[in-house]
Amino acid sequence: MKSAVHRHLDAEKNFEELYNENFARVNRYLRYRVINTWDADDLTALVFMKALEKFHTYRGESSFSAWILRIAHNVYVDYVRKDREVATPEEKLHRQVVEGAPEEEMLLNEEVDELRSFMNELPPDYRDVIALRYAGELRFKQIGEVLGKSEVAVRMMHHRAIKMLRGRMNKTG
Repeated sequence: MKSAVHRHLDAEKNFEELYNENFARVNRYLRYRVINTWDADDLTALVFMKALEKFHTYRGESSFSAWILRIAHNVYVDYVRKDREVATPEEKLHRQVVEGAPEEEMLLNEEVDELRSFMNELPPDYRDVIALRYAGELRFKQIGEVLGKSEVAVRMMHHRAIKMLRGRMNKTG
């Protein structure tokens, strides 16, 4: 029988492995949702601090990826509820010029900003599904676990969100 110390060390080792496997996914999800990359990095750290504190409650009923992205989603929702200052387009342009970003990167940033604008026009549930699907790289069933919705409902929201985004992008050319 393992002692409490050995079980604790096993849990830490398992958490460390899970952290290494999921850090990039969580960070990408938060960078997809938050404009300021420093805020996204801070939120990522907060997600893993909360996950470590609650790791003893993880029962393995859903995948760890779904469990950790549920925490990330909740951290993001808390972040949005607070009034955060975001960089204006002029400040972002100034940062790009000062940092010497190449022209291609500036054009890509404009496209990303345009897509982010389109995303912001979607209903919040649709934005959540898109972010978890593409930035979080979750399957529909896992997204349902994160959002507390059925897989069918998630698939329908995904379909409608993509249809709305395509329609919006086709209008702008």
